[in-house]
Amino acid sequence: MRGLILVYLLSALLLAGCSDHQSRATNASVNSETISISNPVTIKLGESGPDFAKRYPSMVNVVHQPAGLDFYSMRWTQAPYGVLNVELRDHSFSVRNVLSVQSAQELGALAGEGLYEFTFNAGITEPSPITHDEARIKTYEILADILRAGWKPIIPLSRPRLSGAARLSYALNVSDSIGLDPSVVPTFEEWMRIESRTAWHFYSQGAYLSVSFTRERTLTDSTKPGAYMLTFRIQTEAEYFRSYVESDDRPRWKALLPKVLPGLVMARQQKEAELKAKGVSIDETYRDPPLPSLSE
Repeated sequence: MRGLILVYLLSALLLAGCSDHQSRATNASVNSETISISNPVTIKLGESGPDFAKRYPSMVNVVHQPAGLDFYSMRWTQAPYGVLNVELRDHSFSVRNVLSVQSAQELGALAGEGLYEFTFNAGITEPSPITHDEARIKTYEILADILRAGWKPIIPLSRPRLSGAARLSYALNVSDSIGLDPSVVPTFEEWMRIESRTAWHFYSQGAYLSVSFTRERTLTDSTKPGAYMLTFRIQTEAEYFRSYVESDDRPRWKALLPKVLPGLVMARQQKEAELKAKGVSIDETYRDPPLPSLSE
């Protein structure tokens, strides 16, 4: 089962309220007085679920599923909202106004990898109506913090190597699956054209991060306040590359990945050839993150 599907399942459980008869470590939501700016939560990729729960025994909600999955979550339902430290050696960073944190640990072949993916949601500012232009500016300030922490912007393997204005134009007019360049701040008019869930992608020291926003679709009048939520997803290298194989093949991803990669390279080459024919400049200096070791 793909990590993304795990997140969807967890979100469904959270929305359903995770009834009291289900196995759990503590209460379903975090007491906002327990965690504050002076007492942030730290997440560590690869930490075991039980160890994570032990570090925050009064805060983490645990749901055990018969399918061999343990879900771990935190929620902040009122101010002060959470502060989350993403711990990654020299590339750690913090996020404020956190509303929820979700992760899961598999109990089968991948149990030894611990919590290999976290998804967390946050307000751009403390949750409240915000002007669309303030949302634009504040979002790029958050992205700048991630860049300062040493995370490198990346382009999905099958997407053309575009940067700057060319990448923004492609995302707006062709396909937003390429993601956005965090170093290029769009104009207000461009910002309002960017679709919800368009992402910025990053890499650092064997970890992959995506950041996306959701704009409340009923509040899109550019002259009136809107409502936004940021979604962060951080994955281990193994989980990132497992997403390129079928769900049933996840335990065998190292054996199967070499068969998948050539197709991704070909897709990129085809798109770049089409763009070059139209006079679009390809960023020949761009380099993908290193591929993982495929030895067992």
